[in-house]
Amino acid sequence: MKVITFDLNEAKTAKLIVTVANVPPFFQSTPALIHVPGGGFMFCSETDGTAIASRCMGKGFGVTCTYLYSVAKEYRFPQVVIDLIKGIKILREHAEEWGINPKQIVISGNSAGAFICMTTGNIWNRPEIMEAAGCTGEEGKPDAMILGFGPMFCGQQTDDGIVYVPNGELVGPQTPPAFFHHSRLDMLVSVYQTIAMIDAMERAKRPFAVYISGTGGHGETSSVNRILAEDGTVGPCIDDWFEQAWRFLANQLGITQVPQKMPQIMPPMPPAQEGEELAPPPMPMLMPAPEGSIPVKPEEMPLGQAENLHMPFNIAYHDKDFKIYK
Repeated sequence: MKVITFDLNEAKTAKLIVTVANVPPFFQSTPALIHVPGGGFMFCSETDGTAIASRCMGKGFGVTCTYLYSVAKEYRFPQVVIDLIKGIKILREHAEEWGINPKQIVISGNSAGAFICMTTGNIWNRPEIMEAAGCTGEEGKPDAMILGFGPMFCGQQTDDGIVYVPNGELVGPQTPPAFFHHSRLDMLVSVYQTIAMIDAMERAKRPFAVYISGTGGHGETSSVNRILAEDGTVGPCIDDWFEQAWRFLANQLGITQVPQKMPQIMPPMPPAQEGEELAPPPMPMLMPAPEGSIPVKPEEMPLGQAENLHMPFNIAYHDKDFKIYK
């Protein structure tokens, strides 16, 4: 296993942290995941992707990534989408090297991260977005999405002020299949945000599936452990819906769900001849780090420090003059 970090923009305010579990020689290509953490656009939660990355690896995802986007005063739309598209493009560029199936790249996001993923799925093919990301075709297109409790309709800070992004109105034939999860009692991001999105997906005839918990607050559907509420109710966690999401992804992306035999990593060693010592087994080949990559350093996470946090957009944007993103 190796971990590689890529800078996604010239300012080095966004990074893609890639964990490659596949070991050459590759007997079959595997799906890959890019997770986009939540954090209210003010910081990237360091542990947000732990649960889904571990479960995806358990289903055979050989590469899992975390997208640490620009936050707080550095946050800008649509740059945050452009940088994610660059990350998807990186996976496809290294698909052969890392054993990735280039048609099975999944993006997932929670809260603010879900908004970034949904918007990416909606506008990845716009000419100005593609040009900024260095794409000429579908190399920056996500193949499927997992979206948790996201503010899908919200204001965003641009270089020119505030823009309101109504993701439901942006859904179209370009939007990839999506699995949504949310809690009905979420008091921070209303469940109606998700309900509106599945309505938009259905109207556009795009594939989707959804899990909505009857209990739990904001973020609980992505929890590793269940939370006991003050009223005695037990909240949800990722184990309530992940198998549903996995079956949805497998059906949409053509991933086999039949258990496979463990591939033989090394060929059997020939028996030692008389008078010869048995040679030590060959070491697995390690692929060199891609040009331009740098090792991950702990001090690089998180990108947003508590004493430097600023809201990237006026939370009362609806009382201000703003443009609608179309």
